[in-house]
Amino acid sequence: MDGETLVSSNQRFEMGFFGSTTPFRHTRYLGLWYKGIESGIVWVGNRLNPLGHGARLVFDVQGFIFLQDDTGKKVPIYTPKQIVLLPVLQLLDAEMKLGWDPKTGLNRAMNSWRTSDDPAPGEYFFRLESGESGQSLQLVLEKKQQRASRWGPWDGQIFSGGDALVDELVLRPVFNSKTGAFYVTFEAKNDSRLKLSLNPEGKIQFLKWTNATGWIQVKVLNKDICDNYRTCGPYGVCFVENPSCRCPDGFTATSPDDWDKMDYTNGCRRMTPLNYTDKDMFVKNTGLKLPDNATYWGMLSPEECGEKCLNERSCMAYTIININGNVSKCFVWLGDLLDMRHSEKAGNDIYIRMTHGKLEAAVAPGKRKRKRKTKMKTKWIICVSLTSMLALLIFSLHNQVRRHATKTDVLDEPEINQPGNSVEALLQGADVIAYDYSALSAATNNFSLSNKIGHGGFGNVYKGVLDTGEEIAVKKQEVTSRQERGDKEFENEVKLIAKLQHRNLTKLLGYCIHGNEKFLVYEFMANNSLDKVIFDSARRGKVTWSMRFNIIKGIAKGLVYLHHDSRLTIIHRDLKASNVLLDREMTPKISDFGLSRAFEDDVEEKTQYVVGTRGYMPPEYLEDGHYSTKSDVFSFGILALEIVSGQKNWGYQHPVHDIGLVGYAWKIWNEGKAVELLDPMIEQSGDGNEVLQCILVGLLCCQRRVQDRPSMVQVVSILEQNETSRLNCVPVEPYIPREWSNSSRSRNSVNGVTITELTGRS
Repeated sequence: MDGETLVSSNQRFEMGFFGSTTPFRHTRYLGLWYKGIESGIVWVGNRLNPLGHGARLVFDVQGFIFLQDDTGKKVPIYTPKQIVLLPVLQLLDAEMKLGWDPKTGLNRAMNSWRTSDDPAPGEYFFRLESGESGQSLQLVLEKKQQRASRWGPWDGQIFSGGDALVDELVLRPVFNSKTGAFYVTFEAKNDSRLKLSLNPEGKIQFLKWTNATGWIQVKVLNKDICDNYRTCGPYGVCFVENPSCRCPDGFTATSPDDWDKMDYTNGCRRMTPLNYTDKDMFVKNTGLKLPDNATYWGMLSPEECGEKCLNERSCMAYTIININGNVSKCFVWLGDLLDMRHSEKAGNDIYIRMTHGKLEAAVAPGKRKRKRKTKMKTKWIICVSLTSMLALLIFSLHNQVRRHATKTDVLDEPEINQPGNSVEALLQGADVIAYDYSALSAATNNFSLSNKIGHGGFGNVYKGVLDTGEEIAVKKQEVTSRQERGDKEFENEVKLIAKLQHRNLTKLLGYCIHGNEKFLVYEFMANNSLDKVIFDSARRGKVTWSMRFNIIKGIAKGLVYLHHDSRLTIIHRDLKASNVLLDREMTPKISDFGLSRAFEDDVEEKTQYVVGTRGYMPPEYLEDGHYSTKSDVFSFGILALEIVSGQKNWGYQHPVHDIGLVGYAWKIWNEGKAVELLDPMIEQSGDGNEVLQCILVGLLCCQRRVQDRPSMVQVVSILEQNETSRLNCVPVEPYIPREWSNSSRSRNSVNGVTITELTGRS
């Protein structure tokens, strides 16, 4: 009867009726939940057929189970295949499963609720998919029967591209050889009350129950733009860093103009079309989520798989998956490669078919047998001398100034860009080195993938070790169809940072220009970038509050130098966690000045090109293209709240309230509970006063009106506990744009992605 429950033998689960009981509405549903936590419904028996008054579960002597209410309405729940003698109704302790049972024909899937309080079927489904052969297991999220997200295939240890599934929470596939059933089961490493939830907005969440706070979000499976299906089109690879979409080696954007507008629908194309002859080869790409629509070709060796793919005209790529380390399964792709992304924790190797050309990549095993012995001519290339390339640079800079520079651009500064000034002149008096290409190539093992440590708007970053034993970081500019923009960022970085000296700014050691390729050489940062530390569930618990507080203060002092203490006023324009590097002592260093601008005075300027990173850009810049030092102040405020909480601003979704990180910080500030924003992984090490100082600074910096934001000098004063400064700082409601709401984020989320949006300004 309604009001009574059935409890499992281990006292963990409970089944009963729930729903709405008001004078205007009375709907009852049969549900299953953790005992004593009715708010966490995990299963509903009559989603399409709610009952009225007197809801009850009926279990007759023949084993039939149905629901009934006082109106006589009946809803079948279970019909036995044959008459059962002495049936017993028992709630088992077994976990829920997603997957296919060929014996019963049942395909278990998760279906979202219509709304947060309406259990009727919603528009999202989360299921396990096996492919035509039953070998390509992958997790799929569908919206209105169309793919929305995908993770897989399963390689025996991980779902390809499923970084969020690698850590303490596991969705583990199980195959029953006797019944032929395969399914995914949800495991936790302890006895915590956890649940996997698909909410009405399509977010797949891992939630954990605590008596103090109720259900809290532990992680989200589809958390960033790269989890959206086919974000980068055919052959495109999605990165959560900037830019969001890139092409593999040997490919270029199919429509560069569309890419500039952040429309990646058409993806990438090969620079050289395939010959479909013995001149075709395979290029190894590492650390990628495997594409959709894999075809299983059986248990083949790498050589056999590659040979077979090469002989099939439609075969565009292959990979080998070693199940349990001893079974090699050959998977191929017979058509365009779709839905790839860079994956640090759950990436795989894939061999992509190419026409033999000038590619810096290894030939896959399947091609080695066919490759003829040829003599390779080795050309010793030395970096173009500074003197010989000056004329080209001057000509290029002169044309760029004439065609593109505006009054707001750093390229208009006469002392930097007058005809006759050169890179050599710009670097006069600066302690930088013009490196030989051969030295950088040797230091980075010919810019091998094993030396790659990051990627930014400028290009890949490689760790190197010089002959002297000195560790360096080398930024290699990508050669793209939009070369002019990359050249501008290179020159910008050299000009702005070469003569800047501050302990909280990265130090430029030197540069190299080698043909069309350009390189910047920096001091090596042992602890990588800030985002790799505070947003990593395995590392962020080691970054104590004392470390975080010092990082926040260090970044603030670096900005004070840029805005007030350097010869020119420098506006960074792309301050974010991935552009802050950490040395061995966890000292923060602001980096990546490719988008920065310099002025004689602190003024407000306007640009035709809105560049920066979503989630960090202030409203006046997004809406009108206006920027000033207060733009950096806004970005710093976002960054401070991220460091305190350990959460990304753009990807944050509060599990209960429909608000983002800034909105949540503002809410609990007004409730007098601001310290709850502190990352729970370090709450034991937190200093309450310091935490409040940083949250206060974050909210002040995120004010909508420019004039309401403090200067960075005032920020440092607050952080250094100048009580007079704090008394005059009372935040009002910060800027919380509509596009940061949950519904918009689920449709078009961008996480840590630097964008260039070509928008005309009046």
